[in-house]
Amino acid sequence: VWLVREDGGIRSTYLVSGSVTDNLEPARYAVYSRSRYATSFDLDSTMEYMVRFTEGDRAAIGFHDIPVDGAGVRLQLPSDLGTPQSHGCIRQRHADAEQMWRFAALGTPVVVTA
Repeated sequence: VWLVREDGGIRSTYLVSGSVTDNLEPARYAVYSRSRYATSFDLDSTMEYMVRFTEGDRAAIGFHDIPVDGAGVRLQLPSDLGTPQSHGCIRQRHADAEQMWRFAALGTPVVVTA
């Protein structure tokens, strides 16, 4: 992920994990919804700092921290960021998810590249 300021300068860049099974189409999207706390579409895990920018087949797709299962176990290690791990969303380290939350207000452009 690259967080790009309005003047085109890079505010931050960091590794994330996207979908195991499919990738988003390269396109321009916009943040349309945000939730400080969220639950997965299958109700099996929770995550923080959800920033939604499009819809998938089963649920919204957005940025959030690494989800935690019902037993409190993270669904992936931070060291695995940069590899496909999710069901569609973009997973981030907790601190990066918090940074994205502060950066991406409603309407913020999201550009997905190949």
